[in-house]
Amino acid sequence: MADLSPNETKNMDVAIAQTFPNWSGDLIARSGFSFFVRPATPSDASALSAFFDQVTPEDLRFRFLSGMRHVSDERIQAMTDVDHQKTENFLAFDPDTMQIIASGMLAADDSLTRAEVAISILPDYKQRGISWTLLNHMARFAEAKGIKSIESLESRSNHVAIELEREMGFTALPCPGDSTLMIVRANLGGAA
Repeated sequence: MADLSPNETKNMDVAIAQTFPNWSGDLIARSGFSFFVRPATPSDASALSAFFDQVTPEDLRFRFLSGMRHVSDERIQAMTDVDHQKTENFLAFDPDTMQIIASGMLAADDSLTRAEVAISILPDYKQRGISWTLLNHMARFAEAKGIKSIESLESRSNHVAIELEREMGFTALPCPGDSTLMIVRANLGGAA
């Protein structure tokens, strides 16, 4: 959004909020930090690319489970030009700068019963409760769509994410066939 004037950005935010009325707005983290969240659109591609260029190499490895150093244009497009029926990428913005500070992807299976989640956050915004709040927002969104469970595929060495998810009621299980990974899963809406 860096190429847009403040008025154009505000108009875009209003249009997005009208399209996703219950899923765009201000959220307040446990720390008291307030941030704006909304679903990504194709016009966010360059800002999302710049966001991932600021994410630490370790966090990129945890997010994509690979040694990539740069997120390709194809991956960025897949995160911004989504099928809103099955996939949503929520972007969190610092309200003062409107810079993307976190990205949370939720991708459901074809039956819309299970979805995978993945979150990245800028280093300067960690330890503020943003990931917790964004994941809660994504879980409410998934539950509203009728999704029965959400899960995250985590590196066993990503202790911070696994602990956060456990605190939220997720269960961590070894990943069959790969001892370096954990499947961290939560049932939604009383699903067994």
